[in-house]
Amino acid sequence: MALKDGALKPAAALVMIALLGAAVAQAKVTSIAIKSVTVETPATFDGKDQDKVYSDACVHQTLTDAQALKWFRKAHEEPRQGFHEKATETGCVFRGNLKAKDGKTYRWTLDVGGAGYIFRSDAQNDAILLLGPEVSSGR
Repeated sequence: MALKDGALKPAAALVMIALLGAAVAQAKVTSIAIKSVTVETPATFDGKDQDKVYSDACVHQTLTDAQALKWFRKAHEEPRQGFHEKATETGCVFRGNLKAKDGKTYRWTLDVGGAGYIFRSDAQNDAILLLGPEVSSGR
């Protein structure tokens, strides 16, 4: 992979850059060390009028505490800039609380499309934005 002078071949360098970029983009939840997750409300439609096509299916969605914890362990943090272009939000959401390993409790919201939010406080825009797998009752 290296040339005699120690420089990487262009193709190998591009592969390494791509792998490093993917690792950064797929960072797990790092802002909070999650200990446990509790689902407080069943799936409810809290979306926009144009998304009402999902509202009937929403009442049939289920999520256990264990499934929610598994989702948070698979999810990764995303920066605010560009988040809404990447996120799939159906308006069908679960809400709950999570406990961090430091003893603090946080509110969270999880859309079945795979977008999640951990609210650090009640201040506007003070949330950790997460992307993860789609939530499905079959899991």
